[in-house]
Amino acid sequence: MSFIEKIQKQPRRKRAIILWVSTGVVMLIIVFIWLFSFSRSLEKFNQPQETTKAKQTEQNSMPSLFESLKRDFSAFKDIFKASVKELDTKMQDINNSQNTTEPNGEEQK
Repeated sequence: MSFIEKIQKQPRRKRAIILWVSTGVVMLIIVFIWLFSFSRSLEKFNQPQETTKAKQTEQNSMPSLFESLKRDFSAFKDIFKASVKELDTKMQDINNSQNTTEPNGEEQK
C-alpha cells in the first residue's frame, strides 16, 4: 500500500491535521529560504561604494538600448540593400542572356 493510500484511509479529522501540519512545515521552509535570500540581498546592498562606482562606469561604457537597436537596424539595412543589388544584377544577367538567344534556343546574329 502506498503512502497516499494510507493517508486516504485515515479518518477525515486525522487527514485534516496532516494537511495543516504539512502546510505549516512547507510554509516555514519557504519563509526560511526567503529570509536567507533577503539577508544576502542586504549584504550586497551594503557593499562599499567602490564596487558600485565600477558598475556605473561599466554601464556607462555599454551602449543604450536605442543605440544598440539603431546600430543593428543600420547593419540589417546595409545587408538588405546589398542583397537587393545582387538580386537585381542577377536578374539583369538572366534578362540579357534571354535576349541574346532566340526562342528555339539558337543565338542571335
